[in-house]
Amino acid sequence: MQTETQKMEATIKFTLPDEQVEFESAASGAKLAAILFDFDQYLRAQEKHQGRESISIEDLRRILRETMEDNGIYFEMLMFS
Repeated sequence: MQTETQKMEATIKFTLPDEQVEFESAASGAKLAAILFDFDQYLRAQEKHQGRESISIEDLRRILRETMEDNGIYFEMLMFS
């Protein structure tokens, strides 16, 4: 017996330009998920293929920020005022 899938719709409204930062944060959700996936894959490769068991915090921050910048995302644009 098949069940019918219910469809839902959601609308989020922003008052621009007053809520520009909030809008940018919400609109960047999919990119942020991709960034986290890429960052995780990098760490996995370092552990599995490069034999690294530890990475400095400085290196991790640099790699995270580079991955974000490659995807057009910057912490500064995500910060709520």
